[in-house]
Amino acid sequence: MIPERFRPVLDEARPLAQRFVGAGHAVYLVGGLVRDLLADRPIRPDLDIDLTTDARPDQIRAVLDGWADAVWAQGERFGTIGARRGDRSFEITTHRSEVYQSDSRKPAVVFSDSIERDLSRRDFTVNAMALGLPEPRLIDPFDGVTDLLAGRLRTPLAPEESFLDDPLRMLRAARFIAGHGLEPDPAVVDAVVAMRERLSIVSAERI
Repeated sequence: MIPERFRPVLDEARPLAQRFVGAGHAVYLVGGLVRDLLADRPIRPDLDIDLTTDARPDQIRAVLDGWADAVWAQGERFGTIGARRGDRSFEITTHRSEVYQSDSRKPAVVFSDSIERDLSRRDFTVNAMALGLPEPRLIDPFDGVTDLLAGRLRTPLAPEESFLDDPLRMLRAARFIAGHGLEPDPAVVDAVVAMRERLSIVSAERI
C-alpha cells in the first residue's frame, strides 16, 4: 500500500509516465524525492521530479514533444533531458552508470536498460530506491527502506567500488550524516579513510 502522502507527487508524474509507457518505455520515480517521501520528510513545493527510464535521450525528447511547455538538453550527453509543464520541472534520465577512469576528472557515462543496474550505481542505499510508474510499485533491491528506518548510511555495492566510481560520494556521505542524521556503516568510514586521496581527481565545480 502506497501512503496517501505520496499521492500529490504521483498524480503530477502520472500523465508523463503514461506517455512513456504508451511509447513502450519503462519509467520510474527516483532520487531524493523517493527517499524523503518514505521518510515522511517535508517536500518542497518547487522540487524537481526526477525520473529514470530505459528510453534514450532522443526517445525522451519524442515523448516530451507536445506535452512539455519547455525542454532543455544541456545534460543530454549524460542522458538527462529537462522539461517543464506548468509550474513543475522534471528531469528525465536514461538508466546509466557513471564511472571515473583512473586518470580522468570527469565521469564516463554508460547507458543501461536495467533499473536494477541503474540503482546499483547510485551513491547510497537510501537513494537507490525507485517507484515504478504510472501505477506505483517500490523497487528496492538493496534494502534502502530498512536502512532508512534504521538511520544507517550504506552503499549498494562495496563502498570501495562506489567511491572508485565517483569519489565525490565521500563528501556526499558527510552531507547525509549531517543533514539526515544517518549513522555511517563502519565499512563506509573505513573506505573514506583509505581512499580520501581520490578526491583530488574530482573537478572543483562538482565539489
